[in-house]
Amino acid sequence: MACLFLVGAGVLTPAAGVAAETREARGLVRLAHLSPDAPAVDVYLYAVGNETPRLVLRHVGYGALSPYQRLVAGRYTVAMRPADAPASSRPVLSTAVLVRGGAAYTVAGMGPYKGLRLVVLNDTAAVPDDRAGLRVIAASLKEPAVDVTANGASLVESLRFPAATSYRHLATGTAEVGVQGRGSTAKTEIGLRAGMVHTVVVLDGERGLRLVALRDAAPGAVPPGGGAGAGFGGSAGGERVESRSLWPMIVLGVLSLVGMAVVRPVRGAFLRSFKRS
Repeated sequence: MACLFLVGAGVLTPAAGVAAETREARGLVRLAHLSPDAPAVDVYLYAVGNETPRLVLRHVGYGALSPYQRLVAGRYTVAMRPADAPASSRPVLSTAVLVRGGAAYTVAGMGPYKGLRLVVLNDTAAVPDDRAGLRVIAASLKEPAVDVTANGASLVESLRFPAATSYRHLATGTAEVGVQGRGSTAKTEIGLRAGMVHTVVVLDGERGLRLVALRDAAPGAVPPGGGAGAGFGGSAGGERVESRSLWPMIVLGVLSLVGMAVVRPVRGAFLRSFKRS
């Protein structure tokens, strides 16, 4: 089964009232499904005290990651329901997220199905001007403990599923990140830029491990590459976002931005299909 990543590639139409929010402090939130044996889910994002969701992601499967969504600073709730379950049904999981202005977060469903939980990861890190930050997320059930290296040097030993490291400061340039489990290995190359932070996600592939490299938000809650980065960008504020993916794009389903009780389909919401090896 392909590992799917959600990528925005179009113009997001702001709902009524969004223009008035542009003067307020903003942060970034992206949503992810990183539980290998959990079924697809629908993911909802609500402002606290508002029963109308600001964002709905349909049929989100393992390995799926949304674009960053630009949100007014404040308190939000992320809820997961079984795919196609009524929006009025009780969520199977939910968590509160405090979004601070100038900060970025990833809210991920992590762990095995029987122990699935929502984890809020802080994507904001202070990195020296001449260094880059690298974080690793363990999301493989086949290899529940892995050793990670960067250019041959140990980065972390026995990183256990499901867990994420803090950002480690590395020299800029091309880094070869290697992951070693008990029965399989995987490698990927990342271009580390000064002052930027990156994440490598360790996923189950059809045979062994699969690594996916992401560029996280820049300082000041700026989406990667000003909106695209490593193929993952986006906002809920009307900016144009473009995909720089080298992989084929296919339409997954519906990404909706909601405001003033009106659901507006987001045009150009696509998924990158990473063929597992």
